[in-house]
This record gives sequence, structure tokens and C-alpha cells, in this order.
Amino acid sequence: MNLNSTSQLLVRNNTELTGKILFANPEDTYPLDLSRQADVYAWCQSKTIYDSLLRVGFTEEKLFLDAQWALENGRDFDHIVVYQPKAKELLDYLLAATLPLLKEGGRVWLVGDNKSGVKSSMKRLEGGLDDVGKVDGAKHCLLYNGYKRRPAKPFVLADWIITWKQDVAGQSLTLCSLPGVFGHGKLDKGTEILLNQLNQHRFMSDVASARILDFGCGDGIIALWLHNKTGARITALDDSVLALKATELTFTANQVGDAVTMVASNGLDQVKGRFNYVVTNPPFHTGINTDYSIAESFFMTVKQHLTLNGELFVVANDFLRYPPILDAALGSHTRLYRDKGYAIYHGRQPKKK
Repeated sequence: MNLNSTSQLLVRNNTELTGKILFANPEDTYPLDLSRQADVYAWCQSKTIYDSLLRVGFTEEKLFLDAQWALENGRDFDHIVVYQPKAKELLDYLLAATLPLLKEGGRVWLVGDNKSGVKSSMKRLEGGLDDVGKVDGAKHCLLYNGYKRRPAKPFVLADWIITWKQDVAGQSLTLCSLPGVFGHGKLDKGTEILLNQLNQHRFMSDVASARILDFGCGDGIIALWLHNKTGARITALDDSVLALKATELTFTANQVGDAVTMVASNGLDQVKGRFNYVVTNPPFHTGINTDYSIAESFFMTVKQHLTLNGELFVVANDFLRYPPILDAALGSHTRLYRDKGYAIYHGRQPKKK
């Protein structure tokens, strides 16, 4: 994996990065490079990045994939390195989670692409740090740091969970979310349109025994709606462990915690077996950049995970050129709906002739 421009900016300043270092939500394999000169730990929220670091040989005992950092994983760090996330609330979450782990006098480093909104994040650093300032800038990226001179408030996950009631497609749901999760705290328009369409669909007669996959589960709204509609157990998949935690919380809040299986996966890599129904509002961003590869890879591999006559439902912004990819993957597709910038596509695993 080539280093992002943000990591290249850190490389220019790596003589400062010595001692015990924690990367919070790294974006590439730079933690491995730095581990050759420092005692480096990496806390990932992305299964893709976690897998990448494992693949290049990062020490497994210092690599963690979880929604929150457990104190037994490590503390008393000299430096915390944070990459500016797309969601500002996630930056606040990462700072709140890591500041208690930093030694007094230790430093937090924040690096980000200018398009990510990093320019306005200095004030967020000033909430818990002193002597905050710009360290460097290059390739349309900025690097800030600040010193810990005062005690940090202990991190409590429950403080960051938001819960709300949502009526959609004939159901009233309790939803939970965490910073950085897609649609955080609100109903995404595409999801609403998809669920309304599914509410009109005629499912198989023994659907309660069907295998159903929600690809890119976010806060669990699609998975929960499908469970309530069908009575079936749902497999909920996401690259983000924050999304998987939110989905777990959502199902628990609706007293159906046993009805879902969570899978952390980069695409369909970790998926076993075949499903009668696969439903998705697939991501088309990686960080701040549009990235069709996630959805394209999904479409080209989903055939291997559909039963004969198994069905695929996709909602997408209608400017995304998904129809030819669906045709290449499944032979044909149907557009069930198009309005207000969204389209709903339906595909079916063809029966063997």
C-alpha cells in the first residue's frame, strides 16, 4: 500500500516521533514504517486498514480493531497520531478516547488533507491540549500538534451513543449510532426509499428461514427493518467496527440482540455461504474521496454469495454507473425506482439452465 499524502507529511517530521506511539484510525501502512524507530501501536476502526497492516507484517499484539480502546491494550503514550476523519464528530470521539492514554507532556499530532476540513480542527485540539499550532504543510495537507498539560476526562463510550426513534416503511424503530457511522443520527434518504420499496416486495413464503445479508450496515436500520419484516436472522456486514457496534446497540435496544450476526469485512472477503437476499446501500466514498471500487468489487463477487434465484437489492445515487456492472455480474438487472436523485436496482442469481 502506497503512503497517502497525509502520511508523507508525517514522514517529513518523523524525527519528532519517538518513544511509545499510538495511531488512532490510521489510513495506510505508515505505522509499520515508523515501528522501525519507535514502539508503535495501531488502533483501527477499518477492517481494510487492519488487514493491510497485518499483511505487511505489523506486530499483531500491538494492532487492534475495535470501536473503543481497552486500557489493557496500552497507555502512557508519548505521542498520539490522528488522521483527520471526514466526520468532525469522529475527530472529537478519537481525541476523547485517546487523551486519557497520553502521558503528561505528551503530544497529539493531527494530520489531514485540506479538503477534509483539517484547517478548522485546531480549535478542537485546543479543547484538551495546550500550545497547539501548525507544524508543517505540503501536498495540500496540514499537520498540527499540541501538548497535554492538564488531566483528561476519562472516556465513557455511553456518552457518545445517540439514540432516537424512527418511523420508516411501516415500522417504528429505535436506532443507535456512534460518531463516524453513515447517516449518524438521521435517516438517509436513499435508505428510506429502499425500505419503502422492500415493503412492497413479495418475499419467499418461508422467508423466516431465509439467509439475509445487509452489506454496509451502518447503524443497523436496514438489518433491523428486514428482521422485523421477515422474522429471519440477519447477517450485518461493514468495514467499520463503529458501524458494527452501532448495529449491535440498535438490535439490543429493540430487544432482538440475538437476531443479528455482525461481520467485519473488507467487501465480501469474510463472508461464508450463500444468501437468499442481499440488500445494500453501498458506500461510494473512501475518506473524502469518491471511490467506486468498493461497490464494483461487491457487485462482481456477490454472485458467489447468492443462492440460485437469490435476490439483490441496491439503492444508489442515480449518477453512479452501476447498471452495466450489475449486468456483467448477474446477466441482467431491473431498475425498480428512480426519483429525487436515487435509483433502486434489483438483480437475481439466474437459475441454471
